[in-house]
Amino acid sequence: MENLDFTNYRSTLEKKYAELKKNKDFITGYPGNQNFDYSILSKFFEFALNNIGDPLLQSNFTLNTHEFERDVITFISNLYKKENDVWGYITNGGTEGNLTGIHIGRSHYPEGIIYFSAHSHYSVAKAIELTRSKSSCISVLPNGEISYLELKEKIIENINQPVIILANIGTTMTGAIDDIQTIKEILSDLNISNYYIHCDAAFHGLILPFCNLPTPLNLNDFHSISVSGHKLIGSPIPCGVFLTHQNVVDKIKHYIEYIKSGDCTISGSRNGITPLILWCAIHQKTYDEFKNIAQECIVKAEYARDKMLLNGIQAWTNQYSPIVLFKKPSNEMIKKWSIAPYENISHIITTPNLPYETIDKLIDDLVLDKAKSVD
Repeated sequence: MENLDFTNYRSTLEKKYAELKKNKDFITGYPGNQNFDYSILSKFFEFALNNIGDPLLQSNFTLNTHEFERDVITFISNLYKKENDVWGYITNGGTEGNLTGIHIGRSHYPEGIIYFSAHSHYSVAKAIELTRSKSSCISVLPNGEISYLELKEKIIENINQPVIILANIGTTMTGAIDDIQTIKEILSDLNISNYYIHCDAAFHGLILPFCNLPTPLNLNDFHSISVSGHKLIGSPIPCGVFLTHQNVVDKIKHYIEYIKSGDCTISGSRNGITPLILWCAIHQKTYDEFKNIAQECIVKAEYARDKMLLNGIQAWTNQYSPIVLFKKPSNEMIKKWSIAPYENISHIITTPNLPYETIDKLIDDLVLDKAKSVD
């Protein structure tokens, strides 16, 4: 591991910048749109911005960007067909969003059991451990969706306990979408009224609202959702949006005299830059432009999948997903192209910044890599 040169910090920083500039073109397995320009916000680094407190209320600390945060919340909630009685905030990312959802679910049902799939993001297991929750891990169907039959069987085993569901709206590895309506039918069939549904929609949460789903996603169909901001929109700082209903969050809200605001976020003090970043992003483009970006990601995934198949590489995608899955290549390939591996499979993600030319070069390398493995 190379030691940093502290004697010439400018040279050290320039060297790191050049390294990151080079690596940027080879990030194919992880979501994170690199197409953005927020230079207009550089002047805001003059302030120690802190969005402490409830963004829907006034705070005694005036160096904040709460009004921008509220506007972002409104934009995202409208995508999920919810215009009134919405509460939300901008998080540090999907992990905080999932932790918030589980925390609120547990606040409503302290004895509730959390049901999550084997393909849930690793932050879910972490949140369960942090909250000391009872949980049950459910296996997945071949495409990565949760096994609804096993879910029902597990709930029946604990029929007297409240149910907290962690649904995946696009799994991390395969992009599979758990069917909220099917889950709710299971709860209805079992006459379960004490339940909470949180949706992890990190990457796909800003793709699916622009797709022609048979049943559009609607916040009224579940209790909370976590969406990442840096993945499809793009941001130099990881961030996300957590959404729920006002009456749901009231269960955990406390008034803090010190800041003259409500305290209902995980981190308390929150940076005021990411609301500006997301606000700029959503107002630089029209709804149709966002729709075109989301759909182009899916088109590129289908292109990559089909070209892999033509070149003898077994590949597949889930519907409405920019994630392309294929057999795990060599470690050299994984390292060079930052490919995401899982057991015997791997994937690339066709983010907005990933051009077709890079996809072609990657597939050429995969073909060569496959030939080497046969030899």
